[in-house]
Amino acid sequence: MGSDAEAIAINNAIPNIKRGSLAVFGDIFGGRIDNIHRIVGARANPDESLTILFDDDETLTVWDLAGLTVSAQEFRIQRASRVRWEWFYYGREKLPENCYYIEHRSDGETVTADTDRDYGSSGFKPSMDRPAVELLGIV
Repeated sequence: MGSDAEAIAINNAIPNIKRGSLAVFGDIFGGRIDNIHRIVGARANPDESLTILFDDDETLTVWDLAGLTVSAQEFRIQRASRVRWEWFYYGREKLPENCYYIEHRSDGETVTADTDRDYGSSGFKPSMDRPAVELLGIV
């Protein structure tokens, strides 16, 4: 499927898409399964990436994705070359200076993570054995 087809599949499944905590290559955003995210839309981008929109103005952009599963019980993207999560610092005004990112990149054999947050990327432990993207927890 191209990113157009994935965007259509996601948009057609709203509002019956699994919600839960975001994990990218096994790294759970926030470190615990307690941030609950709900998908509100998706769009295909000119560079053939896919941007998934979440309920608190967060975005997840995925490049070279494969293996999309979208249902009320599961949301998963099995493989991707790059995944970028962008969010506004919780509790602060939604201004550009309060927008942060975490980006994972895979070359097919290894995956690395980087962020513009103060704590850097030392807490990340991404794994190629995990799906590129999944929502964990609540069904």
